[in-house]
Amino acid sequence: MEISALAASSQSASASSQLTANFDTFLKLLTTQLRNQDPLAPLDTEKFTEQLVQFSSVEQSIQTNSHLETLIALQSAGERNSALSLVGRNVTLATDKAAHTGDGAAWTYTLPDTAASVSVSVVDSLGRTVTTLEGATGKGTHDVVWNGKTADGDAAAPGVYRLVISAVDASSEKLTPLIETTLRVNAVSFADGAAKLETAAGLVELSAVTRVAADS
Repeated sequence: MEISALAASSQSASASSQLTANFDTFLKLLTTQLRNQDPLAPLDTEKFTEQLVQFSSVEQSIQTNSHLETLIALQSAGERNSALSLVGRNVTLATDKAAHTGDGAAWTYTLPDTAASVSVSVVDSLGRTVTTLEGATGKGTHDVVWNGKTADGDAAAPGVYRLVISAVDASSEKLTPLIETTLRVNAVSFADGAAKLETAAGLVELSAVTRVAADS
């Protein structure tokens, strides 16, 4: 189970225990109050009703807490199973990172509207521009294929590279494209509490997955 799930479960268990203790204490006090009230001056009906409402509220809080524990456990299990099912598969991810292992890398980018100009750059892990590529300006999705060469024609060192796109429309307003790439999921990490996919381009959040295709 993930660390966050354990922490949440621990906090939830503590809260539930405290509510239960308060509930038992409240019940004992109410019972004692009724047992020892003066027959000639019984507990005021309005106050008694108010106490019963408080009693019911605490009971509902305990039930709600229990239901939340169940939902957290189900969500955690569902996320874990979803992530594990992707191991060994190629998935499309909303990330600008791709792995260059010697034969380049590929991305796609989707423009929300037609652009007047698009600048496409491949950047290394130090933020240095390795090369610039031609970018399509039409609205929609476009492929970017990098051959693994620098602007000088030399072979770029294997590693993780980012695709940086600057696009503006006819009014010089900046357009924000969605950049995606396809990577193979080698493993799943739960070390920091959330399921993360281990790929050649590093750890990627499970929420970054935008498409999963059937294995060929």
